[in-house]
Amino acid sequence: TDGTEDVNYRDFDDDGDGLDTPDEDVDEDGDPTNDDTDDDGTPDYLDPINDVPPVEAIEVNQLVTPNGDGRNDFLFIRGVETVPNNSLKIFNRWGVAVYEGTGYNNQNNVFDGRSKGRSTFSGADFLPAGVYFYIFEYQIDQERISDSGYLYVSK
Repeated sequence: TDGTEDVNYRDFDDDGDGLDTPDEDVDEDGDPTNDDTDDDGTPDYLDPINDVPPVEAIEVNQLVTPNGDGRNDFLFIRGVETVPNNSLKIFNRWGVAVYEGTGYNNQNNVFDGRSKGRSTFSGADFLPAGVYFYIFEYQIDQERISDSGYLYVSK
């Protein structure tokens, strides 16, 4: 289908998009012939358009208001589900870690304004309102990425 002189069953890149057919197995089930990421009716291994889904941008929201109103009650990280191999550290203004965790997921492993680290606060107490510094590290395609910045905890 890519117009080369070789037939598809002997051609490692059936559609000529620069990706070998076995590497176009998006759902990683061992069968690249059942994937159609753009839903155009042409399987990815025959579609000359590179259909690898884009990686969603990772974005750390910078506001936590743990007051139980259902809005910003925990630190929300957009796209975190695409990078399960991650770690989050949050520090107070004196550089003391108030939260440390791995596998952050926006569901049951979240920073909800309570200390979970080496701090003078117990794990049940909410941190005082103020500015905190975070370091969010994750891995995409064997590359370790570190994102850092400030967040505000309010009541």
